[in-house]
Amino acid sequence: MFSRISSSFYRTSAWRLAMRSTLVFAAGSAAVFLVMYIVVARTVQERSDSWLIGESETLKQVALNTPRDALYDRIVEEVAELASQEVSYDGSGHHIQGNTVFFAQTDGSSHSPVWVGPSDSGKFLNAIRNLNIAQGAPISLRVQGWREPFRVVAADMKPGDGRIYLGLLDASAAALLQRLLVRFVLGWLFMVAFGFFITLMGLRRMLHRVDAITGAAASIRPDDLGTRVTVANQRDEVARLARTFNNMLDRISSSVNQLHTLTDSVAHDLKSPITSVRGSLEIALTLEDRNQSDDLVAGAIEQLDRLSDVITTSLDLAEADSGALRLRLQSVDLGELVGRVAELYAPAFADNQQRLTVRVSEPVHVQMDVSLCTRMLSNLMENELRYATASSEVCVSVTTGREMACITVEDDGPGFPADLLRPETTSEGAGAPPLPRVFLRFVKGSDSQGHGLGLAFVNAVATAHGGRAIARNRGESSSGAQIVIEVPLAHQVRLDEQSPSSLSMP
Repeated sequence: MFSRISSSFYRTSAWRLAMRSTLVFAAGSAAVFLVMYIVVARTVQERSDSWLIGESETLKQVALNTPRDALYDRIVEEVAELASQEVSYDGSGHHIQGNTVFFAQTDGSSHSPVWVGPSDSGKFLNAIRNLNIAQGAPISLRVQGWREPFRVVAADMKPGDGRIYLGLLDASAAALLQRLLVRFVLGWLFMVAFGFFITLMGLRRMLHRVDAITGAAASIRPDDLGTRVTVANQRDEVARLARTFNNMLDRISSSVNQLHTLTDSVAHDLKSPITSVRGSLEIALTLEDRNQSDDLVAGAIEQLDRLSDVITTSLDLAEADSGALRLRLQSVDLGELVGRVAELYAPAFADNQQRLTVRVSEPVHVQMDVSLCTRMLSNLMENELRYATASSEVCVSVTTGREMACITVEDDGPGFPADLLRPETTSEGAGAPPLPRVFLRFVKGSDSQGHGLGLAFVNAVATAHGGRAIARNRGESSSGAQIVIEVPLAHQVRLDEQSPSSLSMP
């Protein structure tokens, strides 16, 4: 069991990411420690070399200034011994274990060289004779029988007097560097292990939150969309992912609820008309009077057209709510389009004893889908025909504001009921602004004979074009209704020779 747990743990993303980041950290910190060690080692060596150069010049001056008599060798040896004691004893007089200094003076003749140092001078002198060293330039010299190399510096005497050599084996510095290296390695191992542990724990904690999102997604069922991920107080990427996931679930839940509402409402609204059409057609089949039969069939066809319009509008609204409404944009003179639609409805307004007036002050060009815009204007005209009182005046005007084109439809009828103008938050989520209830689907007045889709479609078309729809009454009392449609301007063409026009239709 433990092997299975370990195997599964090693395959986790937290393990892989922690290993990769730790390897990078280990390589970087090792390089830093190596550079620090090299700098310290060079500093220690420069200190030793500086002492060697200074003492070799001192010994050289002593050798040059000492008379060449029977006491010469003794004097030089004592001075060399004093120099060696500077590095062989610390400031308190204690011997420094392992530090070794040697001094040699050779003149190239058969005369025995002056020697101060370890007893096995032959090995040192043989190594010195084979040494090719420039004056005042310390180099490393390995002597047989000694593990560590000596740092050696040479100083030339007068011609014929030979050279002097001064060597130093700084065992204390070597031990210091050895201890420093060990501590660097131990510190590096601790830092790498500690960094790996902290990285692994942090990644496991972060990925645990990702696992919670995965579990929430896996637990979602078609009949239960209420699962949500707990969002932490952090503002990191995982918290944003959790919030985005919850928002996505909210949109999906809203779309499903809208689909259920749409299907239920359409099924309810279609049931009675379909039953009526079926009854009319069955009666038409039993009638012998051709005229009555034709009237029933014509009525059935008219009802089928209305049903087709309801279904088309419902589908368009569903597409608009989901942001998938397909627009075929083209440059349109909004005033001209409003005039054409108004001209088509002029006879219907005349039959209803209503006066329709269109006011367009100048060409207003916008980018719109002509088909959808025509249907939107037709819905507004149908709304006025149904709900504005007889002998009322309906005015449609096209104006421009700050980067917006405005279509205003108003009348002097009873106006909207207060309940329909009450703002209500839509089911599209918390970020959607509230809309007057009159623009919501399947919301209609108590005396309405429609399906509650006309003004909802108007708002959907305006929103799809980047604009908005506004519904209000013209005054506090029942002085008429006003609907304003705002859409962005594409460009505006002003013709100086064109005077403002007013089209009035009785």
